[in-house]
Amino acid sequence: YQICQNEIYFYATYVFKQAGIPQEKIPYVTLGTGACECLTRVLSCPQGLLIDYMGRRFLIIGGYAVMTFWCIVLTFSLTYQLYSWVPYLSLASIFAFILSFGLGPGGITNTLTAELFTQSSRPAAYMIGGSISWLSFFTVGMLFPFIVVCLHYLYLFLLECSFIASFIFFVIPETKNKSFLEIKREFQRLNFGSKRQETELCDRIQLHSEF
Repeated sequence: YQICQNEIYFYATYVFKQAGIPQEKIPYVTLGTGACECLTRVLSCPQGLLIDYMGRRFLIIGGYAVMTFWCIVLTFSLTYQLYSWVPYLSLASIFAFILSFGLGPGGITNTLTAELFTQSSRPAAYMIGGSISWLSFFTVGMLFPFIVVCLHYLYLFLLECSFIASFIFFVIPETKNKSFLEIKREFQRLNFGSKRQETELCDRIQLHSEF
């Protein structure tokens, strides 16, 4: 997400120019990206109901899958600008990408982090996650022009979203209506198999000591 987010906000003029948007309309189009962000914040309240109804894992994977789809559309619209309506397809893809993130992974990440770690481990998890996020934000923001030259649009838009969706699918368990012990067992089952699962008694002793 950092790649596409930084690209949109740090290099919005460049991206929309490459998409074929007329120069005089680019400032207004850039305002549209901010409007999409505001819309996702307005819709964050009903999203809280969806999180409990559909589950965290489903919304994250679904959100990144939809983002991957719009990345594919944007890739082809930027590469094959054969018709007059293609620039507007690129514009719609960017707006849809922002909305897909805001209504999916954007509102669930902090909730999922809080549920995956115990109280004693949670501050360290937030610190590490926040540090990596801001480091990625800075790095991609500085290296984006070189990334465009080396990878062009195909890999630039697709790799990260598809990788994160796959990672969540294979590694991260569902946390909806589950205790920490149940989440821990599911995490061990997904990543280590049944051989390394601890007994329920050992889990409870460890959890009690952490709290």
